[in-house]
Amino acid sequence: RLDDLDAIADAAVGGMGLAWLPRWLVRERIQADALVELLPDQPRYPYDCHALWLQTPHLPLKVRLAVDALAAGLPKMMA
Repeated sequence: RLDDLDAIADAAVGGMGLAWLPRWLVRERIQADALVELLPDQPRYPYDCHALWLQTPHLPLKVRLAVDALAAGLPKMMA
């Protein structure tokens, strides 16, 4: 048993068995024909994604920009 998603994907590419993984993680491997999508009508791999930062009186601009970039880009990437 593995708890590292990249290791599971690598094991599947290596022919070690089936893997149920997030689409964003295996998209490039599927496009490169290293993996084959089975059961495309099954529900996707669901999980939550959270961003945490230290609560301070003034949020640094670089933190605000990082949070905004994640909020804008992650939904498309994880679809």
